[in-house]
Amino acid sequence: MLNIETSSFSLSGDGENFDFLAYASLPENVHLLAIADGVGSAQHGGDAARLVIKTCTELGMPQKIPELFAELNSKIQAAAGLAPDQWSTTLSACWITENTAVVGHVGDTRIYHLRNKGLQTRTRDQTEVAKLIEEGVLSRERALRYPRRNVLLSSLNGKGNFDLFQCEFSLQDNDRLLLLSDGVYKQVTKQEIVSLSLQNHRVEYFVKAIENLVIERGLIDDASAICAEIHYS
Repeated sequence: MLNIETSSFSLSGDGENFDFLAYASLPENVHLLAIADGVGSAQHGGDAARLVIKTCTELGMPQKIPELFAELNSKIQAAAGLAPDQWSTTLSACWITENTAVVGHVGDTRIYHLRNKGLQTRTRDQTEVAKLIEEGVLSRERALRYPRRNVLLSSLNGKGNFDLFQCEFSLQDNDRLLLLSDGVYKQVTKQEIVSLSLQNHRVEYFVKAIENLVIERGLIDDASAICAEIHYS
């Protein structure tokens, strides 16, 4: 029997918080984790993020992830109406069923998979800087000073021109899935996250330790995280 313990936080960087999180227990012992970060330059970025999270929880486990993301795109298109350029959001969603996790992802929110001393990133940043690093144009060191670090190459905006990333992976007892907005992972390194996970055996303490570190270093953007710890009984 699959059981999940969760903990989360969401901090506003400056004014309205455009980050939205969800954990939902769905029929047939399926569990949904999701995070959306509304694009700050879009007037209704927060509304778009709220809409995709609400729709994911309402629709439940998708038969096919591309069809779900097409539906999310249609919902944004309908909501945007006469302001199609003002609705834009990222989305990282993970459906957990028994010992399998399935991910659908657009944008630069992230899903980290922690197991013992290891961490794997289960999403791919769809940003200009990530593309330049992948192509060998920028080193990771130079990328830290790249002026267009925040430029997204893909988002859910109602236009249907997003690049959907999907993956599937297996889970084990005591694994942790950590969903983050960029306001967290730009302030806390992967190595620090692994260290904090090993130091904090209860998921709520682990998440609180990440939150405290973000606050200590100063908010540079909305900062949100939700963690699920997997248990089988």
